[in-house]
Amino acid sequence: MPQHRKAVPIAMLYEAMRCSMSVWNFKKRGLLNERRGSILTWVAVSLIPLVVSVGMATDIARGFVMRSQLSTALDSAALAGGRAFNLPSRDDDIQAYFNANFPSGYMDSELTSFVIEPISVAGEPEKLRVSASATLPTLFMKLVGITDFQVATSAEVTRENLGLQLAVVLDVTGSMDKGGKIQALRQANRDLVDILFGANTTSEKLSIAIVPYAATVNVGDLGNDFIDWSYLPANLRNHSDSRRRWGGCVQARSTPGVLSNDRTVLEADAYDANTAPVSVGGKWKPYITPHWENFANPPSWRDNQYRQLPFSHPDMDPTNPGFKAPAKLPYVKNEAFYRNGNSPKGEGTFSLPNSSGTRGPNVWCPSRLLPFTSDRATLENYINTKLNPTGWTIGNQGLVWGWRLLDPDPPFPNSVPYNDLETVKALIMMTDGLNDVGANDYTAYGRLPENRLGVTSPNGAIREFDKRLEKTCYAMKQGGVNGRDRVEVYTVILGDVATKNGSNEQRLRAIYQDCASRPANAFLAPSNAELRAAFRTIGNDLANLHLSR
Repeated sequence: MPQHRKAVPIAMLYEAMRCSMSVWNFKKRGLLNERRGSILTWVAVSLIPLVVSVGMATDIARGFVMRSQLSTALDSAALAGGRAFNLPSRDDDIQAYFNANFPSGYMDSELTSFVIEPISVAGEPEKLRVSASATLPTLFMKLVGITDFQVATSAEVTRENLGLQLAVVLDVTGSMDKGGKIQALRQANRDLVDILFGANTTSEKLSIAIVPYAATVNVGDLGNDFIDWSYLPANLRNHSDSRRRWGGCVQARSTPGVLSNDRTVLEADAYDANTAPVSVGGKWKPYITPHWENFANPPSWRDNQYRQLPFSHPDMDPTNPGFKAPAKLPYVKNEAFYRNGNSPKGEGTFSLPNSSGTRGPNVWCPSRLLPFTSDRATLENYINTKLNPTGWTIGNQGLVWGWRLLDPDPPFPNSVPYNDLETVKALIMMTDGLNDVGANDYTAYGRLPENRLGVTSPNGAIREFDKRLEKTCYAMKQGGVNGRDRVEVYTVILGDVATKNGSNEQRLRAIYQDCASRPANAFLAPSNAELRAAFRTIGNDLANLHLSR
């Protein structure tokens, strides 16, 4: 019995085979010159090196086949690890991809080592090296005492974030307050930040903005160049009590009313849905929730009965803030008394606005959007504290403000042009439900009876919201180069609207599918867990990976 030897590297075996062939040639010449040798002896002796040489070639060929498969498995595993670089599942993903491509016992081999090695050097892109070695039993080399040999290789992935401007547009409407949705949304966004920042606390190549939306969007005070304070008292803007001060939400700009059904055409005068400058589309009027309504007859006194600041502007219409009042205010007994901050009925017993935001001038006004930042702590703090549910769903307003943040032109500062060679512009559009609005509730479009959308019914308004969503998304993507959209768009639908078969749900899914830049960019997340998975996938997709070795 030959003694078991240490595994021999495949390269050494290749050299051994070459030497064996040389011996065979030497013996052949000697036997041909030996006239006294028996032909049978010559054949018998010559068979030994022949069998050894052929056997070595066979075993070495098997070794190269196994090395090729091992290399393929490591490449696949390294790429999977790169995509999940900062996720807890990274090593499990690497192992799963490796096992799928190099199953246990492949060619009767035995895996002797498998090493996952993240490499982090300050100032350089993060890397991930995956290496493995295995022993392969020989078939013919056993004749010369070599029972197995070793095959080893490795793969390395460089993980580097592209220059990226990412606007994250998030539904924070009232329905997000149910079933743990808002908590899942916060966690999904924390996951996204973890993936994109990696181990860094800041990044020169990465900036993220967050746009919470509900019945309107809170853009903050953009200044007199962009905010129209006509017909509004100055004390609504500068009062020291935040309960009585304008919170930063804005109304939609003027719109032509009913839009065409062609999603590829965004009407030039649909200023609520495009990025026209203020010189063309006008300024934005502050969103001030009225504390009474006059559309019912007799009037319907709703929950938002609060003592407003004195309406010191003589032309302000309290029922439609930002617009000129009619000659006589209906349903007001004493206009002077009312304009001093009292009830339209003449009583003086209304409460102050409350701090919870359920009564006062900022009802259904979400948190102020977060402009682009490259600071991880700022993003995490915003995610943890500012994503708070409120109000109706008007998704097209969230989308258009996400676009305005990405746009190089005002109202927001953005020095990065479209189609920049070093920076990708991307947007995530997320919702948990259909666009929706109440018949007499105040939104970015005022109240429906004002007919700003060309319709006065909730169903008609929802269709107009949907059309604006389609048109805005299509226009935002157009003008890209090299086969890509100008803005790379991802869409996510959370909850039962992702699976219901109603006509409205099917239409919304079609809109979001079409809005995404690629079919793979559109995600349906019926559960909170699937929401997190969608955001992790998006984060990984936004990371640029390539095999460095």
